[in-house]
Amino acid sequence: MKILKIIAAIGVAALLGWLIYANREHLAKDEVIAYGRGLPAGWFIVLFAILPLLGFPISIFLILAGLRFGLVWGMTVSAACIYFHHLAAYRICHGRLRERIAGFVKKRGHKLPSVRGSNGVWFTLMFSAVHGPPYTFKIYLLALTNVPFRIYAGVGGTTYILFGLIPVGAAAVATKMDVTYLYVAIAVVSATALAFNHFRSRRKEIGQTD
Repeated sequence: MKILKIIAAIGVAALLGWLIYANREHLAKDEVIAYGRGLPAGWFIVLFAILPLLGFPISIFLILAGLRFGLVWGMTVSAACIYFHHLAAYRICHGRLRERIAGFVKKRGHKLPSVRGSNGVWFTLMFSAVHGPPYTFKIYLLALTNVPFRIYAGVGGTTYILFGLIPVGAAAVATKMDVTYLYVAIAVVSATALAFNHFRSRRKEIGQTD
């Protein structure tokens, strides 16, 4: 099975490489920008609100939002869609689906993760800020915990929005050719990363003193 997965991954990578090479003349910066600007705003927002809930990479929508709307409106659209993702994922995971998953996990001798109230904000911030797992997987998995919605959306959603400043800002720079947008995005994300590291260090110090 592992060999088949490796072969499949190589095949997909080779196919993508060939497609990019074959269409290299159509991937010019101006044409990509023109494509982004030409996206129907209404349909783009609808797809942005739905597809990431089904596993589609959110990073593509963040870049397209910057191309289509610029920094300010691109971040406005992105923030609205990200909060909608959290609302939808939370509602889905706190209905019958949660009961089924809890029962499935319990039969195998485990239980859904439980986060103590005092650790909810810290856990949500850390879980949302860590890169690696896909966005869709993370929002559903976090929704399955007992973290209150106000923390789940307020802390988790806001963290994703702040990190979204980089792709949206970079795309906005490409259309406006104003590096100020990119500097602002980098400054905000850098400040967020520093704050996250500070809170993590403080958390460790408190844990050691306890």
